[in-house]
Amino acid sequence: MARKKVAEFQRARHPAQIEQRQEAILHAALTLFLRRGLENVSLNDIAREVGLAKSSIYRYFDSREHIFLIILQRLAAAFEERIYPPLEKLRGKGTVTKVAKVLVDTYINSPEYGELITVVNSVLERRLTPELIANFRSVFLERRKRLAAALTAALVGAAYEKMLPLTLHIFLHVPGLWTFCFPSEESLTLLNESSHAHLKLDFRQEMTLFLHPILQAAIATEPSQRIHNTANGDVG
Repeated sequence: MARKKVAEFQRARHPAQIEQRQEAILHAALTLFLRRGLENVSLNDIAREVGLAKSSIYRYFDSREHIFLIILQRLAAAFEERIYPPLEKLRGKGTVTKVAKVLVDTYINSPEYGELITVVNSVLERRLTPELIANFRSVFLERRKRLAAALTAALVGAAYEKMLPLTLHIFLHVPGLWTFCFPSEESLTLLNESSHAHLKLDFRQEMTLFLHPILQAAIATEPSQRIHNTANGDVG
């Protein structure tokens, strides 16, 4: 099977075929990252999963971490597609409780994204070129701006200027909490025992407790502080 895959890929020359190869690599990497965890997956593992030589991977990606970031950005885009429709339904009438629920629900319904963001900080510190880091941070900032604008529009009385800095804390809080709330299968088996049940953490409950004061802090005290940037193109 692997030899057949290699032979097929070696014949790929046209843009569509090259794109197919890249997609195969990304799909294989995501499968392995979710199954084993990033730290337990090498480029050799990804190459074997696809049916390629390791050297062929370098024709398309700089490193395992480069592959990871591309996958993460795609999952983040899918996260945005899920969160904006329910926030739009709350436009101009959302409460802290309702907006927090949309955020929590979207994370829970995006398990692949939640799993991969747990290691994003360590990835940014390893084997990435300055250009890739700058690109990732730029994309991340634009994502924060879009989320801040959507949350501000949904939450009654919220100010964009207050919401934008708070989105950083939302995005950075989830990875640590996710690890505690969604442990490995081995750990979960132990935590499900009655003697250890008190050690389990519920993501919905803990994330909701975190979000309430965060969202409340974004509510303007004066009408003039409410969002006015969108029309001027300041929210990306």
